[in-house]
Amino acid sequence: MKLTIAQFSIGPDIGANKDKILSVLQSAGRNEWIIFPEGALSGYFPEKDSYFEELDGAELTNTMNEIADEVKRCGCYCLYGSATYGDEGWLNSVVIENHSGQRQLYHKIELSALDRRHFKPGREIPVYRLDGVTFGVQMCRELIFPEAWRSLKKQGAQVVFHINNALNDHDQIWRSISIARAVENANFVCSVNNGAFGQKLSSHVVSPSGKVILETEPSQEQTISVDVELSEVIDNLANRRDY
Repeated sequence: MKLTIAQFSIGPDIGANKDKILSVLQSAGRNEWIIFPEGALSGYFPEKDSYFEELDGAELTNTMNEIADEVKRCGCYCLYGSATYGDEGWLNSVVIENHSGQRQLYHKIELSALDRRHFKPGREIPVYRLDGVTFGVQMCRELIFPEAWRSLKKQGAQVVFHINNALNDHDQIWRSISIARAVENANFVCSVNNGAFGQKLSSHVVSPSGKVILETEPSQEQTISVDVELSEVIDNLANRRDY
């Protein structure tokens, strides 16, 4: 399974963000998994009172369809963050696209105080299954709620994609928490952060043994890849013998 982290600086312009996403997808190989940060398409600026006033829902829909078309063309899989609109209002979401054209969404549950000014919380912690890979999704501060990660493990998650937008200096500690989540659940953790200038938390992939097998430089735009062996995932934690 080839995982590609696309860490880039996210701005408020949907068109500019879309162009960055498409530029990465245009080089993707068949069956490659491309992962982008929280708010990668819509931008993520919950500190602004006018956050949603500046979002064009029609433009979001059109650009999502452009991304879906490119995913189908290159035959890859893609996860990216974006605000989406549902029956209950705006949601902070991860859009999951695959080359068969079936779009799925995960909605952030553990909203921060800033998030709650704008978003409604999600309600479910599902796993997704695509072409033999079982995976879960968590967003940003959901990293610090271990119960959800254990729920994903119990549902068979081999990989958890942590779609992140952590820009504060103290967020550096989350790298250690990613390692802990991988070890305690014996699955892969792929965490992708905003590459904005000044942030100090890398994007990274952690193996079930806790080894960081891929890592970006903070505060830079980088696209890097690693091949992972899902056979390293331990399904029955009671039988693990590596510790």
